[in-house]
Amino acid sequence: MPPPRLDSNERRQAILDAAMPLFAAKGFAATTTREIAHAAGVSEALIFKHFPSKYALYEAMFTACLEGDEEFARLMVLPPCSRTLVEFIAGLVRYFVIEVPAIPAELARHRLLVTSFLEDGEFAHQVFVWMAQHIHPNVEASVAAAVACGDLTPLPAADCGCHSQAVWFAHLFSSVLATVCLPGRKLVPYACSDADVGRQATWFILRGLGLKDSVIAACAAEGLLGMSLPAPPPSSDTPSQRGQP
Repeated sequence: MPPPRLDSNERRQAILDAAMPLFAAKGFAATTTREIAHAAGVSEALIFKHFPSKYALYEAMFTACLEGDEEFARLMVLPPCSRTLVEFIAGLVRYFVIEVPAIPAELARHRLLVTSFLEDGEFAHQVFVWMAQHIHPNVEASVAAAVACGDLTPLPAADCGCHSQAVWFAHLFSSVLATVCLPGRKLVPYACSDADVGRQATWFILRGLGLKDSVIAACAAEGLLGMSLPAPPPSSDTPSQRGQP
């Protein structure tokens, strides 16, 4: 029996699924659209129908992990406040410390980011620009709200004649926690569980941002620093990127 025909969205996802391991293993420059087409079982013309350029395919591989992610969508509409800031940072750390090492698709996506650093950096640049435009403003709004209510003492960036880069520091620090897992085994001999590493990293970042210990502790008591894998999505013909190998 011939395989069932895929609809347009399923073909697009098949192309992304095929491209991810190729880009992660070979890098952007060395991966050809012909190889991607062969791995996805489609023509090169179909690839360009869905993605106008290889760079567009590159960017889609990052944003695809957020499409349909209910937890991410929930975070993005929370009102700016100290509690929301804690949820953002805990979610960031949870992704890099818990999800990336455990979920093959996320590990491949992170490997692609690191590989980009060793090439022309274009994929990493696209990811960082997207985050600066779509995620950082929400986090910065919560930082500002926490400052306004006295929960947070900001970094003395104004004394240096510049804006605080604390949100970038939080992101890059968290990212490194996943980078050390890329070989597929634990390289750092932590004397505790991954969940404890995640909770301590969250405290470390929030303290570095200037949030009061009492605020962090209250949020921890509510369970906002939890470090468990997200529940898998309801079964469907096309699994989502996150929570699925």
